[in-house]
Amino acid sequence: MFKKKNVKYTFIKEEKFTDTRVSLTLSVISFAVFAVTVLISFIVQAQGGIALGCAGLIAMLFSFYAFYLGMRALSERTEGVRRATLSALASGIMSILWIVLFLLGIH
Repeated sequence: MFKKKNVKYTFIKEEKFTDTRVSLTLSVISFAVFAVTVLISFIVQAQGGIALGCAGLIAMLFSFYAFYLGMRALSERTEGVRRATLSALASGIMSILWIVLFLLGIH
């Protein structure tokens, strides 16, 4: 008479990469690229060329996007505020460092 529905329940939560984790990861990548490009630039006496410039530009964009994600995670408040604050602060500092380095390079 009545058909029994075949319902399956799972209690395993899938691990998602939240905006905070992505923001922190991009900030760390941006800092690593910053450190490597500055070191290489000192070694080759500021004659790094286009390769270092492209790496720096990509890392700068990573930093800006990480700052955007960090601020979005702060506004949502779905997880720990401490992590979201740390990610926004780290990516904001990296953005400022990249802007300063860019302006020094133009001068």
